[in-house]
Amino acid sequence: MNLFADINAQATADNVDNFLKNKFPHLLLRCGCGLTDLSSPQLSLAPAHSNGFNHQEGSIINALGIEPVVEAVHHTIYHCSSISKIILLDIYIHNYSIDRTLMDIPYERTQFYKVLKSKSLVEFADSYDYWERECGVDTSDIIDLHIYQ
Repeated sequence: MNLFADINAQATADNVDNFLKNKFPHLLLRCGCGLTDLSSPQLSLAPAHSNGFNHQEGSIINALGIEPVVEAVHHTIYHCSSISKIILLDIYIHNYSIDRTLMDIPYERTQFYKVLKSKSLVEFADSYDYWERECGVDTSDIIDLHIYQ
């Protein structure tokens, strides 16, 4: 990858949208978390309750490698600009509708669709590059969410 390669902003936004909507929820389930676990600025991946059975070995095997990805997504969202953070949390974590999200930001619907959502998703891709490595995501699991020209 060339550090100065041009990215296709719309394709990158679509790629991040697919990651957050379709892939990330499966990762959360595999490590025993839910979307609500990410809504707090302080992420705790410790189990909140137990059903009385000892599934620790299976949990460790299944969560091995997944928790750093979840942590990276969490840190990425919380280190985005304030408007991007609101959009990412509202749409992808809280599952709010666009109308509900527009109540949280001082912009019109057309701005949201034409600029803000795509900008937020590209900002996520830019920041996620850093947080994957910072959170210790295994090298084989590191992905670049950017789509290049």
